Order: sequence, then C-alpha cells, then structure tokens
Amino acid sequence: MSELYDYEKDAPHRDYDSFYLRLRSRAEAWAGEHLSSSLAAYVLCVPDFFYLLMKLMGDPEVPGKNKAQIAAALAYFISPLDVMPDILGGLGWLDDLYIALLVVNSLLSSVDTGVIERYWLGDGELILRVRELLARLDEKLGSGAIRRIVAAFKASGGAAD
Repeated sequence: MSELYDYEKDAPHRDYDSFYLRLRSRAEAWAGEHLSSSLAAYVLCVPDFFYLLMKLMGDPEVPGKNKAQIAAALAYFISPLDVMPDILGGLGWLDDLYIALLVVNSLLSSVDTGVIERYWLGDGELILRVRELLARLDEKLGSGAIRRIVAAFKASGGAAD
C-alpha cells in the first residue's frame, strides 16, 4: 500500500472536513455500541470512503467523466433521501458505502491506482478491500436491496458500471 495521505495537512478549512469528522465520530460511536455486529467493520470504513471520494473529486488526475460519478456518489452521501435511511444509524450508511464502493471499483479501472491510494485513510490494500466489501455487502444485504440501491443511485445521476 502506498504511504497514507496525511489528512491533517489540509484540515480544517473545508466543509467536507467537518462532515468527515462528524461522520467518523458517529461511525465510531455506533460501532462501539455494536461491536458484536458483523456490520461494525463496514460502518467504520464509511467515513474513509467519503473522504476518499472528496479528495478524488478535487484531484486534477481524475478525468471529468469519473468526477461526474464521484459527484453523484457524494450527493447520495449527503442526501437525506436514501434507500436505507440514515436514522438507522450505522445500518443506514450501508447504502452510502455500497454506492462509494461501486464508484471506487469503477475508478480502479480508469484512474491510476496510486492516485486513488494517495487519499485512502483506511486499512489494507484498497483494491482488495473494495472488491471484498462489495462481495460481502452483496451477501449481507441481498440482491434485492442492492438493485434498489443501484436504481436509486442511477436515478440521482450516477453510473454504477
């Protein structure tokens, strides 16, 4: 894995920084209360994927067509209208995570991996993690839930290819 991006070097002057920090705090609190839940590990990586997408949105090495996908995923993150409502706490963030994973998986085929990994704050090698998380969420949520999430994402202007 490449050297981790130093998050602190460009904080706190951006609105998404405070959103990221609030999301991180909420994810940690939820996971702390649900440590026995197999979903806790997924919830903990939601803020990292949000941050990754925000940083990639501003990176000049990411093509415009990919930035459209990223923008749609970020809009889904902050939208109060979700397939799984955010009032469900950590469980409500799983659809946000799934959308982020779809976009990052797409980016992995069209953007240099080094550019993507430059901003990854999470643990593990990103490429393996994305595909593993997609497979596990498919298994946990079931194909019907996944189809609804993808349909909602496409309706919001994103592309889940």
